[in-house]
Amino acid sequence: MLSITTVSLSLYRVITFVQSHENEPIDNHTPEDVSRIAQSLYITHAYLLLVYLYYFIISLLLIIGIHMNKPIFMKTYFNSGLFLLILALATVVVSTVFLHFGATITLLMWCVIIFYCLLVVRSAFIEMEEQNKPRDFEMQNLYITHRAPLLL
Repeated sequence: MLSITTVSLSLYRVITFVQSHENEPIDNHTPEDVSRIAQSLYITHAYLLLVYLYYFIISLLLIIGIHMNKPIFMKTYFNSGLFLLILALATVVVSTVFLHFGATITLLMWCVIIFYCLLVVRSAFIEMEEQNKPRDFEMQNLYITHRAPLLL
């Protein structure tokens, strides 16, 4: 939610800057340059908003899955998280092209966090699946008194 808010605020600042400087020239920049740069920033911000919204939705899915003890939700989160990791890596490429180096480093750290979260969710999913797995009680049934051999 913090990322969505930050990107939305940044997009708002870009829009207001472009609108306020629409008729007055900016130092050493033609109106075409400003238009081209603004368009690349609009595309970047829109892409980031879509990725963060996707991440928010699948995170809700994870929370519901853990709370309700539903491994299928966690498996869905893991598969969606792999797709999110690909989107995040694409975001790193987009930020390298259109934004500055600081944004790229921040997004790379976000990719590492996503990868770590996927590892944690995968191990929790496997553990939850083991707990919910039906157990084979055949060996334990040998020691029930009505099945035990009579000793004289």
